Amino acid sequence: MTLRLAVFGATGHVGRHLVDQALAAGHEVTALVRDPARLPAREGLTVVPGAVQDADAVARTVRGADAVLSALGTRKLWSVTVCTDGMRAVLPAMKEHGVRRLVAVGCYGTGEDRRKDLYYYVMSLAIRQLMLDKNGQDALIRVADDEWTIVCPAVLGGGARKGRYRAGTDLRLGLTSRISYADVAGFMLEQLGKDEYVRRAVAVTS
Repeated sequence: MTLRLAVFGATGHVGRHLVDQALAAGHEVTALVRDPARLPAREGLTVVPGAVQDADAVARTVRGADAVLSALGTRKLWSVTVCTDGMRAVLPAMKEHGVRRLVAVGCYGTGEDRRKDLYYYVMSLAIRQLMLDKNGQDALIRVADDEWTIVCPAVLGGGARKGRYRAGTDLRLGLTSRISYADVAGFMLEQLGKDEYVRRAVAVTS
């Protein structure tokens, strides 16, 4: 079944794979991009120029979509608010246009399901600002009346999509847990046809 997908964070590591894999599967993609030159034109792809903090641009991206995929993130280590700011615009746009399904990249160790284990403490030191931003995003998502799934990946890296991973709401990740950007994107797209993790946060690793 062909879906119309709104993608945020489309030029990031996971986002690029989301766009590529969605188009390859025959879906229609509308992506919000600050710099359209970073996302080459292709059949089935509509690019909306703008920032995720721009409510009008976000609304144009979401309008007509069957589902929203968020791979928002940043390489910055300080003053990180893009995920929280983005979700403040995305969720109202979904409500306005009647879009219920949301799959978003979260962060293992954040949100209500966090476990204060060794992984949590190491990541809290290494990427503290990012985790705080993801906490803000998660808090907004969890109170929304939507069919959301928060995907919490292991340590991310490059590599081809294998399509083999372990996932679960009680899955514990370790410091050696790894998964590729491509596999996270593939897992996110798979969730659009499933309800196992609706209104749940799910950890995923290869």
